Amino acid sequence: MNIDFKYIKKEIEYVSGYIFKGKNYRCSYVRYNTLYKNPASGTENVELYNFTPRGNSRASTLVLHGLGSRNIKFLLWIGPHLASAGVNTTILILPGNYTRVENNSVSGKSFLYPDIETMYQFWEHSVIDTLTTIDLLEQKKLWKNNNVVMGYCLGGMITTIVGSIDKRINHKLFMTTGGHLPKILHESPTTNFARKLFNSGHEPSFYLNNKEYLYNIYNDQFPEVRKMSFSEIIDNKYIHPLFKIDPIAYAHLLDMSEVTFIDALFDNTLPFDSRKILYREMEGAKRRVLPISHVNWLPFEYILAKYILHKLNINDKKSRKALLQGEIIENPLEKDSIIGK
Repeated sequence: MNIDFKYIKKEIEYVSGYIFKGKNYRCSYVRYNTLYKNPASGTENVELYNFTPRGNSRASTLVLHGLGSRNIKFLLWIGPHLASAGVNTTILILPGNYTRVENNSVSGKSFLYPDIETMYQFWEHSVIDTLTTIDLLEQKKLWKNNNVVMGYCLGGMITTIVGSIDKRINHKLFMTTGGHLPKILHESPTTNFARKLFNSGHEPSFYLNNKEYLYNIYNDQFPEVRKMSFSEIIDNKYIHPLFKIDPIAYAHLLDMSEVTFIDALFDNTLPFDSRKILYREMEGAKRRVLPISHVNWLPFEYILAKYILHKLNINDKKSRKALLQGEIIENPLEKDSIIGK
């Protein structure tokens, strides 16, 4: 049972086609075979939606969604509007979610399924798919030096690990995310299914069902983990295995001048301490606590899109106006529905 977040870098062969367009952008559906060495059945194809501005692209944004499927339809709004403002925008579908759910499972479940090997498989796969998506965007000359990776919830957790590996990311924007996987497993309403497995006699590896043990070992080991280099975290055989996929283990490796961390004051999805610990580890970054919940901000992506333009130093009136333009487009996955209006 190993995890190293490594893959063999190569020219990526892909299929791509325009699926809809607006006045100032075109959207392509792109698919390629994952470069991850051990994908679960049903997750082998990387899927992404790329919104390309008509004319010159001034910057790039990569959006990593949260756990499950419902949030993705909201985040798809950002694509056409940022692209209309001159920003090439990519929404990557993470493995195990939405249209990439593994066989005989449900969207998002495997990231927090109480089995180390299963969790390792999906976290490592997601990190590698994110890295190779940036590779592909570079290959297609769509990845600009002026760029943002925006991660919401699970996407933010993946961004923490990716940001500690990849220096091509100019700015990391975290939306309502957290860490400390023991607290998420034992306190989040999202992981109620895991606690039911514990109560039914499911015997997970490394005592994941033992809340007191997990909390104690995290308290003992975290002061040392937060001093380790990336390779030391990966290679260390004595720290608890959860640390190797836990955002709080990697946060100190980020350049905080490139980080914005936005927390939700009324977040009931992620435990308070889960968010607090990651927030604390982001000291030195731009940190904001807003009076929002984990999900109620999603219909108001305009504010987020405007902030992304700010981080990309795109502040002209024309670009800001593009965010307010109505874009009626056909959702490629839901007949007779519209997004982005």
